Amino acid sequence: MKSNIALICLFNNYSQNVSKLLGDKLDMFYVDVEDMLDFELGDIEHVKNVLGDKEGEAYIKKSRNKVLDTVCSFENTVITIDPLLLFAKDNYKKVSNTCVIVYLQISPKFFASRAKSSRDVIPNDILGIAFAERDKQYVAKSDIVVDCSKLKESKATKKIVSQILKIYKSKN
Repeated sequence: MKSNIALICLFNNYSQNVSKLLGDKLDMFYVDVEDMLDFELGDIEHVKNVLGDKEGEAYIKKSRNKVLDTVCSFENTVITIDPLLLFAKDNYKKVSNTCVIVYLQISPKFFASRAKSSRDVIPNDILGIAFAERDKQYVAKSDIVVDCSKLKESKATKKIVSQILKIYKSKN
């Protein structure tokens, strides 16, 4: 049985909040892969300045893989992971071997409204295409998909717990 739960979402802040609540509710540890990387590397821009862009990127990539390997060795842990990192190279296989992957799905409308609040101006048709492509991939690769379009973090947590219980009951 997989002893960890990995949460992915198009909005990292939402998945972090849900992960913390889920960890508390299930009496599990919580870790954010990006926070661990920040702890490991410190200032990423400083790394690039010291090593140069090409060497810095290579070092950061190597460090990300090392951090991901460490996180995947944990047990009884709720993990927040950036979907782009999860689906890079062999990372999905590493994570899916030790984690139940939960996709916190949001609606295209919610995605567009949040994207508009960013500093980048992205046309709606481009947003729609980006959302559809990512959403399709995340749904296909996740063990559990929770529609969080209208859910506050606490409600999403309850929904995840009930779906995880169903998985574990069906395997026993």
